[in-house]
Amino acid sequence: MNFSRRLLSALALAICLSTYSIAHEGHQHADEAKKAAGPNGGTLQTVGTTKIETVIQPKGIMFTILDAHGKPVATPKATGTLKLKVGENSKEYTYRLAALKNQSIGVAVDLSKVESHMLHMNVELTGVGPQPLSFHAMGKVGGGLSDEVLISLQGVCPVSGQKLGSMGAPPKVMVKGKPLFICCAGCKSKVEATPDQYLAKFYGAKGEQVRPGVFKATLADTKAIAAQKVCPVMDESLGGMGTPLKVDVKGKAVFICCAGCAKKLTAEPDKYLQQLAKAGVTPPAIK
Repeated sequence: MNFSRRLLSALALAICLSTYSIAHEGHQHADEAKKAAGPNGGTLQTVGTTKIETVIQPKGIMFTILDAHGKPVATPKATGTLKLKVGENSKEYTYRLAALKNQSIGVAVDLSKVESHMLHMNVELTGVGPQPLSFHAMGKVGGGLSDEVLISLQGVCPVSGQKLGSMGAPPKVMVKGKPLFICCAGCKSKVEATPDQYLAKFYGAKGEQVRPGVFKATLADTKAIAAQKVCPVMDESLGGMGTPLKVDVKGKAVFICCAGCAKKLTAEPDKYLQQLAKAGVTPPAIK
């Protein structure tokens, strides 16, 4: 009997330790993932002893060499070659890379139509060290918001007025390069028949005021939210705690993760505006 009790106690302890280990490991991985962003908001990787940041935007791709402190290294004579594949497509596109004014190496290319696809890149850089630097990178187009955040900003189907998600996963329709979500496939033809009407309705919408100086964000704020990325008060990703809110801070539109941050933001506006400025964010004028 005593042996059975000791065995059960030992098993319970093992389970507890295992659970703690998994949770702690997951927490560490989350912290590492949060830190694995470069000075331009891109992803980091190390090739040999060289740290490289990769940034994929709708208008192009750039690579930045970083020093041991994560600061960009000037590479004015850098050139290179980028071989790009989109998703599972076997076709390969080749681009010449050149030094940019922001201390990076890159190329201008329209990627707005492949935002939902994984990009596979084989890169060779010259002029960044004694030997050419070759590596593989992959990722999706950044600079935009996730579908989940866009759906929360839009709220309802432009055709039926039904809450998005009430009829299953909302289909996404690209209308003149901008995403709109509908409640079901049956609404697609109506959106495509009069696209300007629906774009104006949602991308020109002014958010409802929830309290003095605090507004619900809408699709019209998409670009500004994507540029700001995180709440200046909580340092949480915008959209990670529900639909972001827009706050009038000295005539500037500053976005927060939740209503609880509004009081702190308006109590110390200069502090948070300076914080955003240090991060390279210039809030747009409030509309």
